[in-house]
Amino acid sequence: MRVTRVLDILVLLLLGTLVVMPRPSVTVKPALALGPERRERVAELQAHLLGTPGDLTARLELADLFLDAHRPDWALATVNRALPQYDADYRVHSTRAVAYADRFEAAPAFQAATRALELCEAGPPAQPGGREAAASPPRPPGADDHPQAPGAPAPCGEAPRARLQLLHDTLERVKGIDMRENPALAKDRIFEGLHPTWIKKPRGPAPAAPIPAARP
Repeated sequence: MRVTRVLDILVLLLLGTLVVMPRPSVTVKPALALGPERRERVAELQAHLLGTPGDLTARLELADLFLDAHRPDWALATVNRALPQYDADYRVHSTRAVAYADRFEAAPAFQAATRALELCEAGPPAQPGGREAAASPPRPPGADDHPQAPGAPAPCGEAPRARLQLLHDTLERVKGIDMRENPALAKDRIFEGLHPTWIKKPRGPAPAAPIPAARP
């Protein structure tokens, strides 16, 4: 009897393996198209947010990693959890705008970009050496020299304001277009607003005048 049960279990396991295993023609890819170090960073941030869900710095970094891995749905799910506490933070809406645009949803992307630009223009200017300064080495999750209080507007410098203005203007041209159905039209609308700029190549130093030969 025991031998029969063992054989039955082995048969079931074999059938389950055959069902679960992909076909030879199927290419198995990782869920996140990121390097090993960045995937480890995703795991660190997810573990950190389980214990500290209100850490906006870690949440935004995780959403950016999901966007880099072409997972806009995951990025939206990550950043949307910060809306109840950080609705006045332009970075939350900026990340939402990029995620919606990555999903080819022009209308909600434009709405999020508009909200982000309004908050950026109304917020206090960024302090020198703050988050908008030059990039610094990676830090542990949640490490922030200028922690942001829930509900308070985030400082916004010239660089993020310029990026938001460009994002807003671009999405405004395609907000009424279904980018999934008319990708060519959306591309044309975007390129209509881009003006090529010619930058004059700087001239090199003038060649030195030849020294006349000394007469004997």
